[in-house]
Parts: sequence; structure tokens; C-alpha cells
Amino acid sequence: MDDLQRNQTTAQQAENLEEWEVNPLRDHELHSSKYFQLLESRRRLPVSLRRQEFLDIYHDSQIILVSGETGSGKTTQVPQSILFDEWASGKKVACTQPRRLATTAVATRTAAELDVTLGEEVGYSVRFERKTSKMTRLKYMTGGLLLSEASRDRDFSAYLHHSRRSPRKRLNTNLLVALLKMATSRRSCLKVVIMSATLNVEKIQSYFPGAATFEMPGKVHPVEIHYLSDSTPRYCYCAITVVQYIHENMDYGDILLFLPTSGDIEMVCSILRKRYDEDLAVLPLYSALSRAKQQEIFEDSEYRKCIVATNVAETSITIDGIVYVVDSGLEIRPVYNPRLRMSSVLTCPISKASAKQRAGRAGRTQPGICFRLYTGQTHDTCFIPSVPPGILEGELASQILLLKVMGFESVGTFDFLDPPHPEVYLCGLQDLCAMGYIDDRGTITPKGRIAARLSKNGCLREMIDLAAISSTQHPIFSRPPSAQFAANIAHQRFACPLSDHISQLNALHAYESAMKTNNRLPISQWCFDAFLNRRALSEVVRIRDQLLASLQQELSYTKEVCGFEDAEYDTHIRKTLARSFFYRVRMANSRARFCLTDASTDYRVLLIEPGMHLLKKKRLHFRQGLAWYHLGYGYSPYEFDGKTMINKDGRDSCHAEKSI
Repeated sequence: MDDLQRNQTTAQQAENLEEWEVNPLRDHELHSSKYFQLLESRRRLPVSLRRQEFLDIYHDSQIILVSGETGSGKTTQVPQSILFDEWASGKKVACTQPRRLATTAVATRTAAELDVTLGEEVGYSVRFERKTSKMTRLKYMTGGLLLSEASRDRDFSAYLHHSRRSPRKRLNTNLLVALLKMATSRRSCLKVVIMSATLNVEKIQSYFPGAATFEMPGKVHPVEIHYLSDSTPRYCYCAITVVQYIHENMDYGDILLFLPTSGDIEMVCSILRKRYDEDLAVLPLYSALSRAKQQEIFEDSEYRKCIVATNVAETSITIDGIVYVVDSGLEIRPVYNPRLRMSSVLTCPISKASAKQRAGRAGRTQPGICFRLYTGQTHDTCFIPSVPPGILEGELASQILLLKVMGFESVGTFDFLDPPHPEVYLCGLQDLCAMGYIDDRGTITPKGRIAARLSKNGCLREMIDLAAISSTQHPIFSRPPSAQFAANIAHQRFACPLSDHISQLNALHAYESAMKTNNRLPISQWCFDAFLNRRALSEVVRIRDQLLASLQQELSYTKEVCGFEDAEYDTHIRKTLARSFFYRVRMANSRARFCLTDASTDYRVLLIEPGMHLLKKKRLHFRQGLAWYHLGYGYSPYEFDGKTMINKDGRDSCHAEKSI
């Protein structure tokens, strides 16, 4: 490695180093036998066959757009080629991924391919989890984490290279691309590589004038596509039928089933396990699963595997052995409605680009078959070409605040790759002004600077436990489909009839008490009996400790907000929620129906989501209202969860003191 020079490394030099018996990255430790097995398969990837061609373009360009089909090897091999080329600089190479699962999976795979310990030469950083060290030279991270670093260092001075995947899909990454564009104009040594299988080269080139392009074919085998003759809304049961047909009638090969939600996945997995408990390994895959559970999909099995996944399995991760793909044609997407001040997670049809990506999963290692649970006409006429950029469907308040902290006062003229709608931008400004984070002239306040440095939405800062609960990717209350009645009975011990938030706090308090005092019963059994999700509760405690550390560092915070022993505990919590969520408080009208309105829009009826404790309050007085932090569309009206009952006095206090 000492002989390598920055931007002068050849493919032959790098390959010679990779073929040594000793590891050049590990002080001449011997390579393992598994390393050479992985090296042999890596060398057959299309991007490895054109390594020198890529390096020639990389040496001569500052911005490179890499478009390659599924299976080309761009996700793992391009960063490794750049790592060797940039080794002499002593700087880091950053590679961002759109999702936590992809970030950790790709980092793990890359560390194995380089035969190094994960967290040393190769590491990753995702929200509330970091596995890096001073030795780390290739760092995988989510776009949000790199954006957080950019708020303190707009020039990305710790890095000489950044690889970016799917620059338009996520809201944060659209902002990150704009910041990288500015940084490259100030630092000629900083290089940016943008990679995607669905890259809009013309649009990106118009945004980055003079950017070089590198296109490579994917290593994709032919995939046979089958459509339904008629559409069906019962996609879960249709998927089970197709999986059953594949397993009982078709040649050996693993199955990948795409479903929109984790609830769908758990239900389908439960049914398939009951039917094929001995000869089919049914494995769920979604972002809220623990890393150990996610890693099970990569492990060898003596049985055929059926992996039931959300769209996290579409890109970036490679699952060997997949021959059959069953595609529901659906996914969930967050969408923000500025007129209702409402962020919702909707079940939507996928795009044509996503359908192509999903089908390509079946042809990674051999010819495959894709069963699409929709008609060919639906694909051709109802699916949009690609998913709209995240910045066009998301809430902008936190991004505006971040730009204000970084010194961009005129955010309305900021050079976004995809400029947001003016109405969404104005709503973001109004929310920030109402929370006291910017003043009437749009200048950031001291409170706003503190809020931007914290890792949680500002209006939840003072309620640390609830902030941690809202940050988990899985609910702390477990309600399995087969035991919902028993779960409801078990949850009554934690229930507060006036507040779902307080019910959550009661469960967390009981969990921590059991951890400290219940020596006779294992905590796992205690959680099982109480129908509580131990993994989610453990995550809550970990996130809460990190939030406390952040508050102590930024605010010198040491005082508890309110103790469980306080006689006014419930009242204090409900008042704080009303003040924190003053723009999400809705009052019941004379018919005890909650109306979602603003100053200029029509009236809409809200329904309480089934299964929540407030549902037991059959009739609500018209002077009572609700505050919530999650709101979603139902089939006809709107449904909202995470609610707390407030009275009119509490609602009026929202206007006197908007944020605690």
C-alpha cells in the first residue's frame, strides 16, 4: 500500500495487492481461505472487469455518475476501488446508503471481502448505532448521518471522496447532493460518485455540469414474467397461494416475496410456517427487525428459503439463491399534506422502475421467474415510471432549520436538485416560527440552534422518554394477530384512559422496574406475559440514554421533568403534550366528532384507531380535544394514533405558551 499514489493507482496494482497471501490493510496478516473464495466471485462481476476504465474516469473527473444494472457490483466494488486509489491521502471514503439495513449489510459484506474486522478499516454509522474507529478508512452511513456531519463541516473536510446511491429518493439526500455540489466548488480535491440502477443521467448532468458518466451492464440472467389475469385486493392470500404453488410444483430455488408492510409480512410468515413447518424456512425482512434476525436471510439453510420482505430488499443487498420473486406491486410511502399539516404513510402502487428492480432479484445468479400479483395492464397504465423525489413528498421544517444553522438565510432560493413546492416550504417556515426556532424575519433563534443540534424533533425535547418511544422502529406493545384479545387484557395494567402516551410511559416504567427488582422471573418471560416487545423496550432505553447525553451536553440538562410519584403527573404530561403539539390539537364538535381543519380549508372527520385505549371512551365531550403525533389516512375518514385527551383549558394554554 505504501507504493500507491493518489489518483494514479492502476487496476493491476490493486489486483496484485488483493492477490497477496498477506493482507495489505492489516499489517501483513495472512488472508483467510474465505477471502480468496470471495475474491474469485468478485472478479467475475461486470464492474471488476472494467476496473481500469472506471479508474481512468475517476482520476480525470471530480463528479462521476455511475449507472449500472442490478448485479453489476457497483455497491461493493466501486468503493473498494476508490479506497485503494485514495489510500495514500490518509483521508476517509464515505459511502451513503438510503436505508439502515442496506448500510449495515453492505458494510458487513465489504469488510468480509477485504478480510478486515467490521468497525476497524471498514465501518458504518446509522442513527443511534455506530461501528467505526480511528482506523476506519471506508465508512458506510445513511444520508441523514452525513448530513448531520455537514451541519458542523460544510466542506466535508474529513473526506476526499463520497459515493452516493439514489440521490433523489430520500428527502435528506436531495439536500445532501446540493451541499456536496457546493463543497466540490470549494474543494477541488473532493470527489463525488453518484450511483444508481435507475439514475436519471440527463437530469443529474444538468445539475452537475461537466460530470463524467460511466455505464456498465448488469450480470442479470433472463427472468420470466407472469401476470395475474384479474386484479385482486387480497394480495396477501394470493401471495400465499403462489408461494404454495412454487414450493409444491416447481424446481428447487429460494423465494423472495415482496409485501408492503411489516404487519402483512408477519401474518404471511405465520401462515406459511404453520403449513410448511419442516421443509420451508420462512424468514421475514423489514427495517424494524433486529440485526441478528436480518442476518438470517444470508445464512445457509438445508431447506428452501422463503424470504418475505418490504422494499428494503429491492436494492443494495444481494441474497444468493433467489430464483423466484413474488411481487405484490405495493409499498408504503410517507407523504406530507401541507394543507392538513399531516404526514401519512400510505400503501401505494410501486413504480415501473421498482417493478424492474424486484424482478431482477430473481436473475442474480441464474435464470429466474417473477410472479406479479397484478395485471399487465395495471403495470403499463397505472404504475408511474419512477417514484417522485422524497423532497416533493416530505415535510421540510427540519431541513429548513438545518440550512438556517449552516448559514443559508434565503432557503427559498437554495439550489435543490428538485426544488420543493412553495406551499410546503411556507408551511415549514410557519411551523418553525410557531415553535420559536426562527423569528418573524426568518432568522434562527438560540432555541433553534439548540434544537438543530439534537437528534430528535424539537417539540419532543423535554419529554425524553416519549421521544425515545417515538424513535423506535417497532411498537412497545405487542399485539400478535392470533392473540389480540389476550394482549388487550394484559395491556390494561398499563392503560391510562386519557392518554396513549401515558400508557406507553407506564409500560416503560414497569419494564425498568422489572429489570431492577424481578429476580425470580427472567425479563424475557416478563415481557412475553405482559405482551410487551422486549427488543423495542431495550431500544427505547438505549435511545433515551443517548438523548439524555445530548441534552446534558447541549443544555446542561440534569433535572427530571416529572416523577411518577407526582400526584399531578398525568396532568403535567397532558399539558406538556398540548403545548408541544399545539398545531396538532383538534377539538370535538357538538356531535363529538374530531375535525381536522385549518383557517382556510374544509372540515374533515377523524377516527380513533382501533386497539388504542382511548377507544373505550365511547363519547367525548365537545369541549375535549386530542393531541397526537401520528396521523394517517383510512379508507374513508382519517385515522390517528398516539393520542392524549386534553380539555379546553389545556387547549387554550397552547396559545399562551407554544413550546416548553
